[in-house]
Amino acid sequence: MENKKSLTLIDLFAGCGGISEGFLGAGYKVISAVEFDRSIGETLKKNHPETKVYIDDIINVQTRDLISNDDDIDIIAGGPPCQGFSMAGKRIRNSGAFLNDPRNNLFKEFFRVVSDLRPKIFLMENVPGILNFQNGQVKKNILDLFNGIGYETSYKILLASEYGVPQLRKRAYFIGNRIGLDSEKLFPKKTHGENLKHVVTIEDAIFDLPFINAGEGDFQMNYDKNASTEYQKSMRGNNKYIFNHVSSKHDEKIINIMKMVKEGEGMKDLPERYRTKSVHSGAYGRMLRTGPAYTITTRFDTPPVGRVTHPFLNRSITAREAARLQSFKDNFIFYGSKTSIGKQIGNAVPPILAKAIADKIKALLSNC
Repeated sequence: MENKKSLTLIDLFAGCGGISEGFLGAGYKVISAVEFDRSIGETLKKNHPETKVYIDDIINVQTRDLISNDDDIDIIAGGPPCQGFSMAGKRIRNSGAFLNDPRNNLFKEFFRVVSDLRPKIFLMENVPGILNFQNGQVKKNILDLFNGIGYETSYKILLASEYGVPQLRKRAYFIGNRIGLDSEKLFPKKTHGENLKHVVTIEDAIFDLPFINAGEGDFQMNYDKNASTEYQKSMRGNNKYIFNHVSSKHDEKIINIMKMVKEGEGMKDLPERYRTKSVHSGAYGRMLRTGPAYTITTRFDTPPVGRVTHPFLNRSITAREAARLQSFKDNFIFYGSKTSIGKQIGNAVPPILAKAIADKIKALLSNC
């Protein structure tokens, strides 16, 4: 590999920047990023001032604008939303139909940028179901398309807790390369779990943060306890303040229900008169401090929709607690409305997992 200061990344469908955070932590330079949502894009911009951020529909972004004349792009990464994969019948078996179907425009744009810029490696993230959708035809179509432009591509479902993230989050990742590597070897090895390092628990991750009650907290606060675990220390770094640690103001009915739920329990454990026909299996679930969190979603502040109640406080987790469980460091500040911040955190790739992928790619590229 040619001698240069750092490897480079372009982050598409970037959200608030989970992938960028991880790759920056691994020493990469993030050249540019694209995010459609203006509020989310502002968080990305403010936290990554050295990155050229385009807040626009990716269809309006010209490939040439993503790079400078002297840029040599090593990685293009992103998670095009999965709604466009809802295809039926024989159409999915035809590459032309796949790319021309308007429901796949977002994937098409990711493919366009990779085709135009020819990075050494691409990384694409999506929901696990994409691997089995239409009996695996979507997966095959994606592999065939990238293979057709010279990328040997592998895929794998990664569980975030097995890489040091305190969360049982599963996502599918496609990694392809055009430089003769075995793409299977670009995936990082597990570092946590059975016979490996201890998985990071909820207690490990958030119990150094102030134990505020429902309706309490502020945008900026002081720490009131020392960090007691390596994870807490790594999240704090040299940060002097906590940001985004504000609890939702739950109404009295919700709080009274939460009071009846013991740690690790949920709605099914409530007296029958309080049980509802919720479509959310984890409704009113109280987190168990001794294990990782379940998948953090965009509505982590709403007890009726998931296992988001604090292990012993009668409130849902705060944005900062959710960010810790996603592995965003405390110096990463989220901006915008409560709803926007929920999307920013819930839809992000955990930075620690992104860094594990970035480190593995960097190690292999250094030998090329």
